[in-house]
Amino acid sequence: MHGDAVDQVRERTDIVEVIGQHVTLRKAGRNFKGLCPFHQEKTPSFIVFPETQTFHCFGCGVGGDVFNFVMQFERVDFREALQTLAQRAGVTLEQAAPPPPEVVERHARLYELNARAASFYAWVLWNSPHGAPGRELLEHRGVDRATAERFQLGFAPDRWDALLTWMLKRGATQEEVVAAGLATQRDDGGAYDRFRNRLMFPIRDREGRVVGFGGRALGDAQPKYLNTAQTAIFDKGKILYALDLAQDAIRRTHEVVVVEGYMDAIAAHQHGFENVVASMGTALTEEQVKQIRRGVDRIILALDADAAGQMATLRGLDVLRESLGEADRPVLDARGLVRFERTLKADIRIAPLPEGQDPDDLIRRDPDAWRAAVAEAKPLLDFYIDAVIGDTPPTDPREKSELVDRIGPVVREIGDEVVRAHYVAEVSRRLGLPEHVILRARPATSRRIRREDAYRPRRPIASPEEHLLALVVTYPEIVAPLIPQVPEEDLLDTRHRALLRLLTGVTPEQAAAVVADPPEELREHVEALRELMAERPPVYPGQIRIEFDEVIRRLRRERFDFRMAQLQAEIHEAERAGDREALRHIIGLIETLKSRFPEFYPDRSPYFRDVRDTG
Repeated sequence: MHGDAVDQVRERTDIVEVIGQHVTLRKAGRNFKGLCPFHQEKTPSFIVFPETQTFHCFGCGVGGDVFNFVMQFERVDFREALQTLAQRAGVTLEQAAPPPPEVVERHARLYELNARAASFYAWVLWNSPHGAPGRELLEHRGVDRATAERFQLGFAPDRWDALLTWMLKRGATQEEVVAAGLATQRDDGGAYDRFRNRLMFPIRDREGRVVGFGGRALGDAQPKYLNTAQTAIFDKGKILYALDLAQDAIRRTHEVVVVEGYMDAIAAHQHGFENVVASMGTALTEEQVKQIRRGVDRIILALDADAAGQMATLRGLDVLRESLGEADRPVLDARGLVRFERTLKADIRIAPLPEGQDPDDLIRRDPDAWRAAVAEAKPLLDFYIDAVIGDTPPTDPREKSELVDRIGPVVREIGDEVVRAHYVAEVSRRLGLPEHVILRARPATSRRIRREDAYRPRRPIASPEEHLLALVVTYPEIVAPLIPQVPEEDLLDTRHRALLRLLTGVTPEQAAAVVADPPEELREHVEALRELMAERPPVYPGQIRIEFDEVIRRLRRERFDFRMAQLQAEIHEAERAGDREALRHIIGLIETLKSRFPEFYPDRSPYFRDVRDTG
C-alpha cells in the first residue's frame, strides 16, 4: 500500500471527529476527555490529543493514532482501517488488479457445479427411495424438514457414479466434476463419485454460495465424515459452517458461539440459537476467526467436558489470542528494558458442557440447559488457570516455576489493569507465590539444558528449537529426509546447527548412526535432547512427520514474532525522532515480513477433534 495514501488520509482526518462519533468527548484544556470504549470505567481516563492526532487511555494503556483507534474499535486490520478512513476522507486508494477473466469464469463454473450437486443430493433425499436412509437418520436426530431444507441437506446414493452420470448428462465434463471435488480420478482415466451413501451437508461461504460438501457416513462406515478436498473455491480452514445463516444474529447480539460439528450447528439453529457456527471438526484457524471478529464483543467456544477436550483447548487457544490481539505495545519492565506484549481485545469464553454430552445432545434434550451453559460460559483466563493448575496445586518448586512460565505471559495480556490484578492475585494465592513473581515471569524460550535436567522424567520441552532437535535425535531414521526443511538461520544454539550439518544429505541409516555415536563435543547435548522425549507413548511415523512439520512452523513463528518486535521498537524510535523516511522504510519491512504470515496457518490442530481421523 502506497505510503502517500496513508499520509493523505492522516492529513485529511481529524481524530477528534472520528472518535467523537463513538465516544462522548468533552474539552479538557487543549485536549478532549471521555470514558474509554475499550474497558469499563466510571472516571474518564481516555484522552484525545488534537495537536498530535493521537489518543491514550491512562486506565488500560490503549493508545495510538486514528488508524489504531479504528483497528481496535472496529476489530479490523490496518488495510481495512485505511479503506474506511480513506472513504471518509475522499482519498482514492490504489486497487489490487482484478483476477484474470479466465479465473473468474473458472470459479463461477465451480460455484455452478456445486449448486447443481446440492440440488441433486436434495432431490435424492426427499424424492428418491435411495434417500430413505438419510430421511431416517434425520428423523432419528430430530432434524425437521424446514431446518433440513434451510441448510440444503441432501443424500448421496450408494452408487459409484450416480452424481457423475447425472452431471455428464447435463453438460458437465468429467474434468470439471473432478476439479469441483465432487468426483475422484481413477488411474485408468475414469472417475467415480467422491460421496456415496452419505448424508450430505452443503458448505456455503458468507455469501451463501455452495463451495463444498461434508458427507456423514451411515452406520459404522469409515471415515465417519468426509469433506470435499481443497479446490480453487474451497479451503476448509477459511470457512465456518452456517456463517451465512448466523451472521445477522451475530451482528444483532455481538456474540458468536463456535461449536464443533455440522449437527451441533443445525440443532442450535433449529431451536432458535441462530448465532452459532461450526468449525467442522478441525482447528479453529486465524482465517476463520477473521470471518467473525468484526463487531463481535464475545466469542464463546462450546466444548466437550472431558479432560482430552480441555487439554486440546489449551493447545489451541493461541489461535484466538494471536488473531484477536491488538498490535504490540511497549512496556517498561523492572530492569528498565522495553519488552512487547499483546493484549486481548475480545471477550473469549469457554462453555464446557456436561460430561459425555455434545451441543447437539444438550440442545435437543434441554434447550434451557444449553442456554444456561452459554450464558454462564467461563472467562478464558478462569478456564486456562483452572486447567493449567488443576485441582491440586503442585508443591515442587520446579513445577511451580513451569506453571508460572505458562500462566504469567497470558495474564499479562489482560489490558484492564483491575482485571489483571485480580488474576495475578488469584494465581499468587493458588500457587503460594508473591504477586511480583507472576508478573515478572517469562516464557521459557532458549533455556539451556542442564546435566541434572537431562535425567528428570517428562521435563517439558522449553522451546520449538529444542523440540525440533529432540525429534531429530529420537527418530533420526524417520525425520532424516525432512532435515533440509529446517531453517538453519532460525536456530540459535550452535550445537543444533552443527548437528544438523552432520545429518544433512545422509541416508536414514547414516543419520541413525550419527545420532547413536555423535562427536564428543555434542554427545552430552544429544543425550539431554533424547531424554526430553523419554516416556513418550509409541507413535506412528506419520504422526512424527506431522509433529515435525508443526514444530518447524512454531519455530518460524517464534522468530517471526521476535523480528516483528524489533521492527516495532524501531518504529517507536523513528516516531520519537520524527524521521518520516525511516518510518516509511520500517513500515515497508513490516509489510514484507507480514507476507510470510500464511505459512503459520495450522493445517491440523487438536483444538477440536478432526472428524477425518475419528469414528
